[in-house]
Order: sequence, then C-alpha cells, then structure tokens
Amino acid sequence: MGQNNFLSFLYSSLKKYDSTFGISVPFYNEVTSDSSHETWMYDNESIIFKTTLLSSLHSLIFCLFSNHFYKTFFFILFVEKKVGKSLHFCYQQLLAKSFFIRNNNFQEFDTFHFHFMQYSYLRELFLVPKGKKIVCTFWGSDLLRTNDILNFYFVKKALNRATIITCQSEELKEIILSKFGRNLTDKIQIVLFPVYEKIYDLMDLNYNNTEAIDLFKSSYNYSKDKINILIGHSGSPSNNHLKILNSLENLINKDKIHLIINLNYAITVNEKEAYKKELRDALNNTGCSYVILEKFFVNEELAISRLASDIFIHAPISDALSGTMLELLYASNIVITGSWLPYKTYRKANLDYFEIYDFFELSGKLNLIIENFSIEKEMVSKNKDSIRDYFISDRNIKKWSQILS
Repeated sequence: MGQNNFLSFLYSSLKKYDSTFGISVPFYNEVTSDSSHETWMYDNESIIFKTTLLSSLHSLIFCLFSNHFYKTFFFILFVEKKVGKSLHFCYQQLLAKSFFIRNNNFQEFDTFHFHFMQYSYLRELFLVPKGKKIVCTFWGSDLLRTNDILNFYFVKKALNRATIITCQSEELKEIILSKFGRNLTDKIQIVLFPVYEKIYDLMDLNYNNTEAIDLFKSSYNYSKDKINILIGHSGSPSNNHLKILNSLENLINKDKIHLIINLNYAITVNEKEAYKKELRDALNNTGCSYVILEKFFVNEELAISRLASDIFIHAPISDALSGTMLELLYASNIVITGSWLPYKTYRKANLDYFEIYDFFELSGKLNLIIENFSIEKEMVSKNKDSIRDYFISDRNIKKWSQILS
C-alpha cells in the first residue's frame, strides 16, 4: 500500500533482478498519469476486492473474538478519548478482515511488506497469518515527523510483531531504537531504496544539451545568465523556505542569482494560496530575482529541470535520504544542506556538498560559493561517478531480495 511511482522503483528493480518473485500490491495511489503504466511487476489479477455478506459476517465474528480489536478500540476510546475515531477503526478493521477472508487470508503469500510506519497503513499487519514473514519499512517522515500517542502505540506493536525492520541509515536505526526499544536491534537492517534510474539516464542524455536546457529555462522563467538557486524540494513549509529566504537578506552579489521555489506537491490548494503570499513577501525582501512554480515535472522534463539549476539549498526540518538531493548532486548542482539531517550515507559515498549548522551561516556560505563558482562546479561534477558506483548498482536490490525472500 502506498504511492505507485515510489513502490514501482523498488518492485520493478526486484522483479528485474529475480523474475521468480511474485509481487502483489492491492492498494496504491497513482501520483501521476505516467506512473499508471508502471504496474507490469504486480500480480494483482487473482486478488478479490469485492466483499460479500458472508465474508462480512465472518469478519464480524473474528473481530468480536480478537484481543487486538478490543485493545485498540478501547485505547482510542479511553486514552485518546476519540469516539468517532474508535468507531472508524472498527469499520476499517471489519472491512480489512473481510478482504482477507475473501482472499483465503493470503495463505499462499510468504512475505508481507508494510511501507510507511503509520497507524492507517498498518491495520492489516495484525491480520497476517501466523508463521508468515512480516517486513516493516520506514520511509523517513513516518519516523521523524509522526509522534501522536496512537501512532506510537500502534507502530510499537507492529514492530514487535515484525520479522524484519528496514531503514535507510545508521542515524534512523538509532532513532528507531531510542523511540521504540532496543529489543528491536537484531530485527533492523539498513538498506537503501533503489533510485529511479530512468531519471539518471535522461540526465546523462541531456547533460550537454544546451538547446533543451535553454528552452526549459525560457519556458519556466529560470535565468539564462544568472546562477539559478533552487530552494526546497516541494511546497511543504517543512522545507523551511521562509527561514532560508530570511537568511539571504545580507547576501552579497544579489544581482548574480535567481531564486526558484516549486510548490509542486506536499501542500493543499488552500494552504498554497496563503503560503504563496508569505513567500512572495520574503522573496521581495531578498532583493533577488525569482520565480514561484507550481509544476510537477516528470521524466525528461524532470531530468532537464535538475540540469537547469546550479545550486540547491535543502534544509528541511527533517528528512531520511533525499532522492531530490541525490538527483541534483548527480546533475552537478552545488548543494547546501543542514548538518542536522541524517546524511552520513552521502558522506560514506564520498559525495561533495556543503553543510550549515544554523541558518545565519547561509549567506556567508553562499557568498563564498558565488565568488568561487567555477571551481565549486568543477568539484561537484565528480559526484556523478560516486553516485553511479554507490547508489545505482545491484548491491542494494540484492539485499532487498534477501530481506523479502
């Protein structure tokens, strides 16, 4: 269950590595129309989605005799004190069990893989037949930005039942152990998600395509003669756009840079309008030229967008490992990121980028980069080979194969 354009990177790589894998993903969201064509790796034809009166009755009987059902219902009702939420849990659990019953409780499956450790994505975990392998995978924000009492209760129960827990770095492993208990140590395996290789191939194809890059810049109001600086990877205020912009007021050589913010996702329509006004005010105060975009780029256009920017400032509240940052490093962008982010994996891969410990350092760091721009661009161009070697290889998918077998 999850976003198809994200899961498809993992499961298509797994299927290519070992075609004997049978992979079913009953529920997922199409993020873009492009991702709807990337379902060849899923064997969903035999799954029965429609429930019946009989399966619903069997589900009700099962839940009435389930300790997990009662414990969770009473936890939501008496600890969280949310009547509506407790009733919603009952309804969803009845539906989930009915779905399992219609599919013979998925007895023919060997491994159950749960993504994004949050209450709403884990209900079915407690319906998995005994003796089956359960793999729980943290994405990042589910660990770093989710802290309400129900999620803690539910996730802790899920992790205790899991066979294997995966995360992407040593720092995230330590957070899991600190938050949910050191008894989980032996269950946790560190493994990277496969990258979307198509984007990297398209960047290679267009790396020296100045005509396509210039056309992109004209189409989306990037600058052709200034240093293009991309701020943040999405429209979410958690990217700290405003803190970054406020820290640029003392910047030297403002006439040499062009600021870009893309409110492409992770923000609602209602939030976007109010946030755009705040951003415009902050951008105007910097004294720099700028553009605010609202475009979700895909495929070749996404690849060219990476090549069209020169500097990427990435200092969100929290993160796991940033796919956007990796792509921009590959595109020879000079990256400035926050030292508070768990990016030891990037250092381990010998990637070259800058860190700030606080936002007041940003102007000084950026001034030095602009003054030595050609030298810095030459330095970061070496990131390409390091990324190919460390992140785009069979090493990671081989480990996923072992985990999910």
